[in-house]
Amino acid sequence: MKKILTLILIGYSFISFSQTFKVIDENGKKIGGVLFYSNNKNMTSNKSGRVDLSKFQNVEWIDVYHISYKRERIKKENITNNLIVLQSNNIELEEVSIHSSLNVEENKTQVIKMNQLEIQGSLSKNPAEILEKSGGLIIQKSQNGGGSPNIRGFEANRILLVVDGVKLNNTIYRSGHLQNILSVDPYVLESVSVLHGPSSVFYGSGALGGAIILNTINIEKLEENKSSFTQQFESSSSSITTNFHSKYRINKNSFLSSISFKKYGNLHMGKNRLHGYENWGVEEYATDRNEQLYGEYYQYDAIQKMYFPINSKSSISLNSQFSTTSNINRFDKLNDVSNGNPKYKFWYYGPQERILQSILYNRDDKSLFYDNIKLKISYQAVKESRNTQKFTEEFLRNRSEIINIYESKLDFDKQIDKLLLRFGISNRYENLRSTSFKENNLGDVEFSTTRYPDNGGSDNNFASYIHTELKLHKRLKWFNAVRYDYNEINMNFSENNPFNIEGILKNNNENYSASTNFFINANENNFISFSLFNSFRNPNIDDLGKVFSKTDGIVTVPNLNLKSEKILSSEFIWKFINDKTSFDLVLFYSDLKDAIEKRPFKFNGQDSIIYDGEMMRCIANTNINSAKMKGINFRFKINIIKSLLFSGNASYVSSITSDSIPMAHIPPFSSRGEIIHNINKKSKIKIYSNFNGWKYASNFDQNGIDNLDEATIDGTPSWWTLNLIYSKKINNLKISFACENILDAHYKTFASGISASGRNFILNLQADF
Repeated sequence: MKKILTLILIGYSFISFSQTFKVIDENGKKIGGVLFYSNNKNMTSNKSGRVDLSKFQNVEWIDVYHISYKRERIKKENITNNLIVLQSNNIELEEVSIHSSLNVEENKTQVIKMNQLEIQGSLSKNPAEILEKSGGLIIQKSQNGGGSPNIRGFEANRILLVVDGVKLNNTIYRSGHLQNILSVDPYVLESVSVLHGPSSVFYGSGALGGAIILNTINIEKLEENKSSFTQQFESSSSSITTNFHSKYRINKNSFLSSISFKKYGNLHMGKNRLHGYENWGVEEYATDRNEQLYGEYYQYDAIQKMYFPINSKSSISLNSQFSTTSNINRFDKLNDVSNGNPKYKFWYYGPQERILQSILYNRDDKSLFYDNIKLKISYQAVKESRNTQKFTEEFLRNRSEIINIYESKLDFDKQIDKLLLRFGISNRYENLRSTSFKENNLGDVEFSTTRYPDNGGSDNNFASYIHTELKLHKRLKWFNAVRYDYNEINMNFSENNPFNIEGILKNNNENYSASTNFFINANENNFISFSLFNSFRNPNIDDLGKVFSKTDGIVTVPNLNLKSEKILSSEFIWKFINDKTSFDLVLFYSDLKDAIEKRPFKFNGQDSIIYDGEMMRCIANTNINSAKMKGINFRFKINIIKSLLFSGNASYVSSITSDSIPMAHIPPFSSRGEIIHNINKKSKIKIYSNFNGWKYASNFDQNGIDNLDEATIDGTPSWWTLNLIYSKKINNLKISFACENILDAHYKTFASGISASGRNFILNLQADF
């Protein structure tokens, strides 16, 4: 009898004191991605609908949020049978996955967020396409293997790319256009976010326009082993992409293994020239009717993640990533003509290789100084090269760069009553090696000038930050952040360089950035946020020490007297959410000081020098006085009927510089509309349209960054596309079919050197097991 009573008491105690709850809907379906938050604490239910609420008090009010269900406020003491039942609000969306270092209320700075199912459903080959298909960003392309995101008129080294908490930006990120985001495999992404405003203080130099946060699959709370095989074919470029990844547990340890292969052919542009420019995009030597030549390349991506819990409070995570490509031809160079012949015999990027290794130590332990501590140490190795040979030259010129990046970050969290403190320090050291040579078919090798300092260079950065969240009222929170940053660059020139620069040249910059934000929960449907913040971008070696020619007759030369770019911005956000509708409106204004822009320049007292055998006019990066920018973004979703969702977004930005010269990278007006019809629980159809307005020639920059020579005589015409995606799930197999650019319209996205894809049929097969 005593044994029976003991067992009953143990069972009763287990039920009474269990901190794990199950979230279900009215039909008993498990709900993942449900957010529970209160007083700066938050937890999210996993795919099995389970959530651990041990960090919340029994009598504490907890807000429960999922975009597809009605909001709830609960107390743990009122939960019966460890079940939390949510009522559907009829907005039929895929599972929401929140995986970020920022909590839910920092969505006030988040203009775009896509979860894993949305990423997979977009049928994108790379992260640039994911962002482009979301309709929130303009993507520039110089070749088939291109993809440079543009955020509010900022591009390349003025925005940050962050993968699993590690910055990809390095000291040779240029101001023109970059395709480095393509080195991240979309098949293992769990979320993609675009952050603006106060969040940039977390990431430091470079977040003038914002930060693109790419998070791979989180394996910390993996409950079941699961593998996935995906293969996709696209008709317009004859591309084939294949991925296999597996999530699995061994004892208490979790792992993710993934490998991808992508093969691309020549890209076919649209036939229907609705813009009226009959020969635009038709190149004498680089196109064959609607086929754009020199587009073939391939890419390999691999990732291995490991999670080891040390005990109930501590863990170690390892993250290894690798990406490499074949040679990638530069279409917008191979289409150049000189004296009736192609200007270039060869112009290609050599294999672009990226290696990332990181180790993260995490400990949750309430102490006098912190509640949570994270130490992350990372290493990156980046290799890239440019290979060029003009039609009239005997020698092929190779310019290669190798960058090694070492970074360490120490972050702390501390909750003190209603105040949450986050603070940390970081150090980042980059070492650059730049080489160059010329070689002919006979194996003869000759001297060639390097792109960067020929004896190498280094970029060393130290930073510290503090961020506070204070709950002033149950409906009002106040966020503040301050960051200190010191940057030192050394550039080493040998006596062999032909520009009469010798020895070690240095550039130091010291900056502070700060932000303040009020987040107001006006009622259960309306949320208002107002932010005032400043950001900065330190000049890097690409700004200071590069010598190169992009446009005929013009060469960019070094200028050591560069200061950091600084921006002061204000931002207003209004969010409205009810059972059937969500709406976001964002207004922003920015004042960019000491903006780095290319202007005419005298180098060693001369306005022209001989470069690559030609006399060229000198330009250099200089600090102009200022540039002012303003814009608007809005997004909405309306659940018309239970199975029909209508959504859309639009963006507009304008700018003017102090010298009244058009600023580079300013995109035209863009918008997107989308209708999703859930036919049943296993199949749905999506129809969407993207639109871009005119970018007139008079608004292009004067130094060729916006690629006016690749546009029409009047600029880049407006365009729109009509697209369709159908998907059906059959047991563990998901089949998706898409037709993009149904009207087969010809167009180029702003500043692009290659025409966009014409009508494109996509077949995607995904098997989970």
